This record gives sequence, structure tokens and C-alpha cells, in this order.
Amino acid sequence: MQKAALYPMDVPAIFDTNICVLIDNICSSSQLPREYLITMLLPAIGHFVNGSQIRTNTRTPTNISFFTAIIGYPSVNKSSATEAILNAVLVIEKHLGIKTEESRINCSATVESLLTELKNTCPRLIQVWDEAVTLLQSFGLYKQGGAAYDRSIMCTLYNSSVVVKRQTKSGNITVENPVLNIAAAAHPADIFSSVSNESDDDGLMARFLFSAPEPCIPLSGEIRSLNIDEPSLNHLLYIIHCFNSTEQNDGRRNDDEDQRIIYSYSADAQKVINDAFDECTLQIREAYGIDQDLGSILGKAKVQVSKIAGALHAVSLAAAVFDQLINDDSLPGYYDKSKAVFDLLKRV
Repeated sequence: MQKAALYPMDVPAIFDTNICVLIDNICSSSQLPREYLITMLLPAIGHFVNGSQIRTNTRTPTNISFFTAIIGYPSVNKSSATEAILNAVLVIEKHLGIKTEESRINCSATVESLLTELKNTCPRLIQVWDEAVTLLQSFGLYKQGGAAYDRSIMCTLYNSSVVVKRQTKSGNITVENPVLNIAAAAHPADIFSSVSNESDDDGLMARFLFSAPEPCIPLSGEIRSLNIDEPSLNHLLYIIHCFNSTEQNDGRRNDDEDQRIIYSYSADAQKVINDAFDECTLQIREAYGIDQDLGSILGKAKVQVSKIAGALHAVSLAAAVFDQLINDDSLPGYYDKSKAVFDLLKRV
């Protein structure tokens, strides 16, 4: 934990200025490390790109989706990060006319229930867990020895599979083109136990992005008030949703691949990604047969880099919209959830 805290995110180097302002406004008023909010934000971005994919440097389409977990001891305000994401998703769903019983926020107690929801409610769901242990202990919950099978299903859901099947004596479930995003908060002991558990040979935990920053524990006089004139996550995520909603005449659609938007790297970006890919590959070669855990993490990292690139591209497009709204003096305030504001965000 202490070593992880030595490597804070260089947020201004990652995001445009107006996105940094949005993040800092929320974090400074909610006593949150920026790393907590950003880590939880990734699955929300993955959810609102609506199944869009990015071609990796090996030309393989992969979902822009994430399994993430923020790690911290009690009383470091992890719940504020989960609540911020949940509230934003609910606000957008309300605007889109999605009924409560049809919400894309999933909290299934079993993998079988999750697959049923993916099949019957929507093939794109997001899970936001205030306690990651609830998720991790649900595998094989009602079936002795079923944990390994459940974990394999979760791995498959992460892997951008075209079809996911679960076959049991009680029945079969088949889901086409599922996209699952997971954002969770966890205590260190829960994650350490899961990572070190021998059953993790399947690499499930290696698919998670973890964040364990130095906690933000300010005195009362150090807590800044929320600037209600700045936009919120509602506005950011809705803009991302609009950019990734395909229509029949949308030239970005790929009709051969489930009508999804598929992003590709520019020549310059391809070189950067190739360098990162090769760096991971060289380390995997050295670790092969010696440290399989490290090899598993690095192997997943080669794909996660592309997923993160896709998410950052989505945020950069939203930042351009915010710039335009600032120029037009029409930037929405934090609590503005009116239909007129959402319509404005869609038009810009």
C-alpha cells in the first residue's frame, strides 16, 4: 500500500484542463484522492461508450471496458467515489427514459443471475460495488465447487467474446456480444487474499486495474466547497454516450461487427502503443516459467493499454465539447439536470 502511494497519477498530463477542473472540483469537496475517482470513472466511461471497441496494435477489436477496484483502509471515503458513479449513471438513465426495473446497473448475487440480466435486460451492464468482497465471494455461492466455473465466465466476459454460454442441468444461457464493466471499492485484506489465492490461476484478478493512492484525510478547514458552476460527471458521461450512440446513417458503424463503433490508432499513436506492447512482451519473456503471476499481469496490461487509450479518447472528445460550451458561455452547472441542458450537450 505504501509503495503504491509513491506513484500518484499525473492528472494534468493525462486529461485536458477542463476535465482536470471537473475532477478536482469533485475530489476536493468530497475528500477523495483523484486516483479513486479516476479509477472508478473508467468503468463508467466503458459503460457509456455503448459497446464501442478499439483495434489493438495487433488489429484485434477489443471492448473499451474495465474491471477496476480502489483499495483503502476504513474511513478513507471510498464510498464517495462509488456514489458519484452510481448517481451519474442513474441521472443519465432517467433522462434516457430507462425505467428503474430496466436499469443497466447490475448487482446480481450470482454469475447465473448476471448472465440472465445480460440476456434479458441489456447486453451492456455496469456493476458498482461498495464492497468488492461481495462480488468476489459470490462465485460458486449456491453450488459447491462452482467458483472456478463462475470465475471462468467472468474472465470470458472481460475478453470481448462474441458469445458467452453457461450450461447447467437447470438450463442454458447464451448471451451475444456482452459488455460488462465493474467498479469496486475494497479493503486491502480482501484484495490481497484474492490475489494470493491459489484459485486465481485463471488470471481473473490480473484483469482488474487497482488503485491504492495516499488517502485524502483533510481537516475541516482544508475541505473546499463544491463549485456549483462547474459541470458534473452527469454531463461528461452523457457527452460520451452521445458520441458513441450509432444511428442507421452513422458512417462510423461497422455492420460486419455488431454495428459497433470501432476506433483505430493514428500512425503516431500506433508507434507509442507498439513500444508499450514490446516493453511488456520483453518482460513476459523473462518471466515465463519463473513468475507466472507477473506474466499474467503483463499479458493483460498489453490489452488494458488499448482499453485505456479508447477511454481517454472518449474523454478528450467530451473535453472539446466543454471548450465549445465555455466559448459560448453556456457551460452547465453542477446540479443542472434539465432536459434542455442534456439536449444542448447532444447538439454541440
